[in-house]
Amino acid sequence: MALFNYATKEITIKIVYYGPGLSGKTTNLQYLHSVNDPKTRGKLLSLATETDRTLFFDFLPIELGKIRDFSVRFQLYTVPGQIRYNATRKLVLRGADAIVFVADSQQEMKEQNIESLKNMRENLIANNINPDDIPLILQYNKRDLPGILSIDEMNKDLNEDRKYEYKESIAIAGTGVGETFEHITGLAIKDISQKYSIKLKPSEESDEVIDAEIPSEEPVTAIPIIESYRREPPEIERTTSEVTGAKEEPVQTRDRVIPTVVEEEAAMSKEVIIKEIREIPLIPGEKLNMIIDAITEISKTMKELKDVASKLHFEIKEMKKDQKEISVMLRDIKNNFENLKTKKSWFRFS
Repeated sequence: MALFNYATKEITIKIVYYGPGLSGKTTNLQYLHSVNDPKTRGKLLSLATETDRTLFFDFLPIELGKIRDFSVRFQLYTVPGQIRYNATRKLVLRGADAIVFVADSQQEMKEQNIESLKNMRENLIANNINPDDIPLILQYNKRDLPGILSIDEMNKDLNEDRKYEYKESIAIAGTGVGETFEHITGLAIKDISQKYSIKLKPSEESDEVIDAEIPSEEPVTAIPIIESYRREPPEIERTTSEVTGAKEEPVQTRDRVIPTVVEEEAAMSKEVIIKEIREIPLIPGEKLNMIIDAITEISKTMKELKDVASKLHFEIKEMKKDQKEISVMLRDIKNNFENLKTKKSWFRFS
């Protein structure tokens, strides 16, 4: 859900780029980050893995307009495409407001695209998000490569009932990336406006803060393009960012209260969780499997040692029992010997 930050007067909308590994999710965010004004963008966070370029998310806030005295910003996340990171994908989807599904147009990626879309729906449901209600756009990437699937084939696999709009793209060149972003932000803002009966006023049209509300069915004002998406992307900066938040009174609308402080804190918790996960040292999958195997082997060895110790304990107990019996026998022999000596003395002559 949208995050209302009463300290910074910002409404943050979370958009997740989902898809199979190396389909172009990270490339999308890198390009968008590079062509936007550094004054309005946050720092792009990236964590590489041995098989995918981003482990769980990139952070990209972009300012658009105002709702009342609240600025609108976007956080764009990517998810790791590899199967082993499903728990992370599920976590990143938590609280998502919109999704861009980046599909790989290569023929050999056909099954991976289908499986990833199915996995996305399952993880949305696991996060109590209706996959049929959340704003979503399909991006068919890598359209410049030879031997790719046709648009009809991709729609048959991923969009058979034509429920979702789609965009063709060549993310590595920036083609279609900006158009995809503009479209999904429009869908996201329209959805937020309908949920909270509020209206976005683009900041470039007026400096005044909007205080009026509109019915949920009224069209949302067109979204301004922040920057041109045709200039050359500069060097990507990789760093860390801090999550901030504070309590203030909720903003009133005509017939409801836009998320209370309690709801705000609950929404903020997802960012705190993501930040904490980012700070956990990365352990490659192969090394993790080796560690698990080593622990299993140690556990097996410990069990064997325990069995050996148990047998030794039993044997020592039996030895003590035998020693006790031998001691009794020796005592009896000694007594018998003493008796013999006594009887022998009876037959001595003086």
